Amino acid sequence: MIKQRLKDFREKKFTQEEFAYKLGMETSNYNRRENGVTKISKQEWDKMAKILETTLDEIYEPEDGVYVINGDYAHGNFGNNHIFNTQSEFVFETMKKYILKLEEENQQLKEQLRK
Repeated sequence: MIKQRLKDFREKKFTQEEFAYKLGMETSNYNRRENGVTKISKQEWDKMAKILETTLDEIYEPEDGVYVINGDYAHGNFGNNHIFNTQSEFVFETMKKYILKLEEENQQLKEQLRK
């Protein structure tokens, strides 16, 4: 999933090459992150927001609608101080949808195994 918000902010100030250099990584590595091939760590999100002179709220996009930071599932969304708000109804609904999606995929795989 392309990180469109990140890409839009980056394009206002930097090419991919320039931004990758500021992040201390190869352009190809940054490209994989922006295109959603490689997950972006919390530290990388923070560094990107700082370089772009914006907040994490403005550029962050979760993987598959699920908030994942450093491989840990978080129950909430980023607040102004980048701490998760555990009261977010939106996140609970998103998690429910994701669980249903996984259950459907699991059922399809079970049916394939039976055949």
